[in-house]
Amino acid sequence: MLPRKHRATRAEIEQTIKNGATASGDFFYAKMSREKENPKFAVVISKKIEKTAAGRHLLKRRINSVIEREILKGKGKKIVVFFPKKINKRINYKEIEKDISAVLNKAHL
Repeated sequence: MLPRKHRATRAEIEQTIKNGATASGDFFYAKMSREKENPKFAVVISKKIEKTAAGRHLLKRRINSVIEREILKGKGKKIVVFFPKKINKRINYKEIEKDISAVLNKAHL
């Protein structure tokens, strides 16, 4: 689980979605705030992406685990909100890790 200081609040998420820039990967896209702030992250997974609550929580835990590693590498100076894309297969941890790193690199974080 992400430490509280690295979790975005509801107001920050709404502001970032409304005014943020977008970076896209194979399995995810992200909205980033335009101003430099402390690094904060959020993951939004709708029922359209994964029908079961257990599946949404599993995907969210895997994404948060990758984000924690990226924070330790020193990446991120903005608020970033991740959204998974609709795909037909279940993606594994290595694919998630690779795609999130690619999205953050595209965003120049």
